[in-house]
Amino acid sequence: MDKSPLSPLFDPRSIVVFGASPSGRSVGALAYANLVAGDFSGPVIPINPKHQKIDGVECHKSIKTVTQDIDLAVIATPARTVPAIMRDCAAAGVKTAIVLSDGFGKRDPKGRDYEARVITEARKGGIRFLGPNSVGLVRPWLGLNASFLRSNTPKGRLAMVSQSGALASAIADWAGPHHSGFSAMVSLGNSLDVDIGDTLDYLVNDPKTDAILLYIEGLKDAPGFMSAMRRAARLKPVIVLKSGRHTDSAKAAHTHTGALIGSDEVVDAALERMGAVRVNTLGQLFAAAELLANTKKTSGDRLCIITNGGGAGVLAADRARDLGLGLPALTDATRKILDKILPECWSHENPVDILGDATPEDYGATVKAAIADPEVDGVLVLLTPQALTEPTEAAKAVKAALPRRNRKPVLACWMGEDMVAEGRVLLSAAGVSVFETPERAVEGFSYLAQHHRNRQLSLEVPRARAFEDGLDLDGARMIIANALAGGRVRLSDTESKALLSAFNIPVNLTIEAHSANDALVAAETVGFPVAMKISSPDVTHKTDVGGVKINVTDAASVTRCFHDIVQNVRKAQPDAQISGVTVEAMSHLRQARELVIGASRDAVFGPTILFGAGGTLVEVIKDSAVALPPLNAVLSERLIDRTRVSKALDNFRDYEPADKAAVVDVLKRVSIIVSELPEITELDINPLFAGPDGVLAVDARIAIARPPSIDGRYDHMAIHPYPRHLKRQTYLRDGTPLTIRPIRPEDAENEKRFMRELSDEAKKMRFMGSVNELSPELLAQFTQIDYRREMALVAMAEIDGAWLQVGVARYVINPDWKSCEFAIVVSDRIQKQGLGTILMKALIKAAQDHGLHVIEGTVLRKNTPMLHLMKDLGFTQRPDPDDRDVVIVEREI
Repeated sequence: MDKSPLSPLFDPRSIVVFGASPSGRSVGALAYANLVAGDFSGPVIPINPKHQKIDGVECHKSIKTVTQDIDLAVIATPARTVPAIMRDCAAAGVKTAIVLSDGFGKRDPKGRDYEARVITEARKGGIRFLGPNSVGLVRPWLGLNASFLRSNTPKGRLAMVSQSGALASAIADWAGPHHSGFSAMVSLGNSLDVDIGDTLDYLVNDPKTDAILLYIEGLKDAPGFMSAMRRAARLKPVIVLKSGRHTDSAKAAHTHTGALIGSDEVVDAALERMGAVRVNTLGQLFAAAELLANTKKTSGDRLCIITNGGGAGVLAADRARDLGLGLPALTDATRKILDKILPECWSHENPVDILGDATPEDYGATVKAAIADPEVDGVLVLLTPQALTEPTEAAKAVKAALPRRNRKPVLACWMGEDMVAEGRVLLSAAGVSVFETPERAVEGFSYLAQHHRNRQLSLEVPRARAFEDGLDLDGARMIIANALAGGRVRLSDTESKALLSAFNIPVNLTIEAHSANDALVAAETVGFPVAMKISSPDVTHKTDVGGVKINVTDAASVTRCFHDIVQNVRKAQPDAQISGVTVEAMSHLRQARELVIGASRDAVFGPTILFGAGGTLVEVIKDSAVALPPLNAVLSERLIDRTRVSKALDNFRDYEPADKAAVVDVLKRVSIIVSELPEITELDINPLFAGPDGVLAVDARIAIARPPSIDGRYDHMAIHPYPRHLKRQTYLRDGTPLTIRPIRPEDAENEKRFMRELSDEAKKMRFMGSVNELSPELLAQFTQIDYRREMALVAMAEIDGAWLQVGVARYVINPDWKSCEFAIVVSDRIQKQGLGTILMKALIKAAQDHGLHVIEGTVLRKNTPMLHLMKDLGFTQRPDPDDRDVVIVEREI
């Protein structure tokens, strides 16, 4: 894997400071002073035409006179000078910069001009830069303080990335007294170039970073953010504070879905999907920092609470239940231990009340027993300073009770101020996270539990269920194209249902009638009783204007209802364009529950999908949940389970369970619709009837618009969907049918079986070592891939009437986003059939679609067949300078 382009930014060997000054009052002076005062081992060269020397060090007039190679330029000069400085840095070979200067991109036309020129010069010169309006970058482990922060940030394992310089400054000041340290402190500023996604990409591979805190005010590149966040959160806890939670959307909603989904619900859905944990207040962010600075992770959500005051224990237990944490009963073995130690009247349950006169020895022994209990994942120790309490000695006892290699988080809450201050300091210095209130301590543990739960959910394998065959994408696109050509922004009822039918979503037959006689003919055609609804592109919610009649049972009623509907709508909306009514058969789906499934377009994250309770009161009840597509079976079921109406799908009273699998299929199909049709801005199926015998889309509304110009097929998506366009059918040399397609999460069992059946020699050639079985983590990594960053193509052959995986080829895009590293393995049962050639050609084509220029890989020198294949495909070959047994193969594409 190539070195990250941001390495010179985060790990520079040499630095120049533009705007350095001997005066401590300017930004440049502070930044230079911080760099010189730190333990940074490389040269720090000041540049300022106004000075010849700064503190005895030669000050250059420009970078043109600097003879050393420079990794990083720190720029703290007026905005008008920065474009020229960026140009000079490019000429000098500088690859990264931090722009501390303000005055860019504001309402002032000059600021916008400076911004455009800086971006142009940086891109032209290949410079990656942080800022402008950045507070800077701090890397305590390197002794690097390229900022104008006045606080001395201590070393630690926690990274902080902030879009607010003031917040970064506050956390830097907070860290020392709380015995917390940082691996990196990154102030993004205006993020003209390096953004949150870029920073996450770097920090996830940083060996000094164990957890990441994010403060976000807004996002520009949702796909890049989601892709980076997904990768980071799988490996390290990521805690996010997103401000602006109650900003109202300015978009006019034309469907129930559009009215129900707010921007903050979408942010929640995005972070949950990626596995990050969200907090809502600055205090909660500090709590997360307190905990993550000392604790890496937990193996579950079961918390044992130890307290010397019943009230404090109840407060902690209440908050734990609010957050869905477990409060496990103590094992019999643990109770017996505590019975020997504690007074007879201790609580004998969790919370463990060790009473107000608890001694330091009671604290130590109880903590030791709780940590050893196999039913406990974390321990919270509470202390209230009562008459006989010894807070400092109790803290020492807790510290002594901690095992040398403790794998369970231990949190403490020493309540009060003066009496407990020394104990807090002692515990914090010992690596125990200390909180001032029980509720905040429980919230801290919940962040670790949520991270664990998210990681476990990411390892779930969706069941394999074929449903994609027979989708009529071309027909759906023609329906939309015809409507757009007519200048319309919404599909008619019949068009909406036709589009759903193209994706195999069950709908009831609907006929449009332009007159009362047409309505009668339509009713006789579909069969009584019928439902009649106004047909108008201007009417969004038909029942609100008297535009719906149901259970129409005879011919005379059809004529009367036609005229009533038209008159009602003309009275309610005189300007509405009315083309008639639609007539459809009343649904006969027994024991039907009314649901809503919809999609809407978020300004930042693109398409979003909603599920909830449907019907005419949908906006009043507001029982719904939101997710980001694409959805698979596991994600769809998780979305359903987040609503109250999900309970109605089960057996209750005399109702049989509804066909939940059919509801899941509709969600997956709607996911495909919004993925493949960027013209759809809103989609509403309300109600969707769901009963024991299946589902039926009774009413549908679809809003459309010409999509903005996009380069890639799925650029409108925050998360890259399954690239079904790469699927192709072919044959092996012996005529065996073969399908080449991108891998998907449902392939986990196929992949597991395929790897298990490989010979030891094939495994050695693929992994250059011994791999007997794929762990759940590796299996998820191989099958739940990010199609925006990587690709894996599986070869499925029809053998003895069954489709079996017989090969897989994959690549991962390098940090330069121009090249990729590939790997390929073919089943031992398929030899000399041309499968390797077929897979590699398909992989090269996918890499070209990704816009990549080079594909490279490593092959064992003794893997002669693979080296021959590489030669036939036009790959160059050269020895690996670091391993004589390995050959590096490469090809331009």
